[in-house]
Amino acid sequence: MKSVVLPNGLSVQAFNRLEPQVLYHEIFATEAYAKHGIVVQPGDCVFDVGANLGLFSIYLAQHYPDLTIYSVEPVPAMFELLRHNAARHVAPAATSYLLNIGLSDTSRTATFAFNRTLSMTAGMYSKELEAGVDRQASAYAWVQAMVADAARSGQLNARAARGLNRLLTTPGLRLPVLVLLSVPLVLLLGYLKRSTRQVACQLRTLSEVLREQQVARVDLVKIDVEGGEWDVLRGVHDDDWPRLRQLVIEVHDLHNRVADMTDFLQTRGYEVIVDQEDWSLHRLMRIHTLYARRID
Repeated sequence: MKSVVLPNGLSVQAFNRLEPQVLYHEIFATEAYAKHGIVVQPGDCVFDVGANLGLFSIYLAQHYPDLTIYSVEPVPAMFELLRHNAARHVAPAATSYLLNIGLSDTSRTATFAFNRTLSMTAGMYSKELEAGVDRQASAYAWVQAMVADAARSGQLNARAARGLNRLLTTPGLRLPVLVLLSVPLVLLLGYLKRSTRQVACQLRTLSEVLREQQVARVDLVKIDVEGGEWDVLRGVHDDDWPRLRQLVIEVHDLHNRVADMTDFLQTRGYEVIVDQEDWSLHRLMRIHTLYARRID
């Protein structure tokens, strides 16, 4: 476990330095969960589903007074980091509930693939997500996207990124540069495959949690569950949809999922906007974000 200081001076506990920087860019720098009419007001109730380190919960506590925040994280090792970070940065400013569960369509125990080097990808659907990436994209496109995203998240300074892009676009240099950059990436992928562990996690439905916690209204549900987004939505009883006023959902576009989920939410009374964050890799991995607001 490492202590990582983010660009705004926030210090959090994490497994590595990369992931907090990536999450910081997404949550604090670009405010990805505060777009397209999504509004949080003082005193609101928010569910942070797939809380990971707790950065979105921290963002909420720092920006809006008197919130009630339910931070939901199923992986036990991740939950311990969440517990530490929430105690330091969320609990002093908000009513904070930490739930060491995942949300799904039924209550059960499930096996998650988990790797401390890339904990953000923990989930039940890693093989399906791998199969859903853009197989037509070239090695050049993948390397160029990784360079761009490393610069966005602060892992690579702008000058170095420009230099690498010049090399990648120079005839005669592109191939050797691609080979040089690909070797460590191949080694990293091999390491991730060898070091990934299978972890038992407890799952509940969102409707069960609403009843148990006696929650009458949720002003925002943020869902980032690495391919399990359909499961979360199918765990909501029909009578509970009016309680959920806004949702922001990261969606992996497998089998026309973005369009199908948009229709699903619209038939349940939501106005839906589909967008993509500024990550270049999201385009290659077919990751979108759905912003849904009730229109009643």
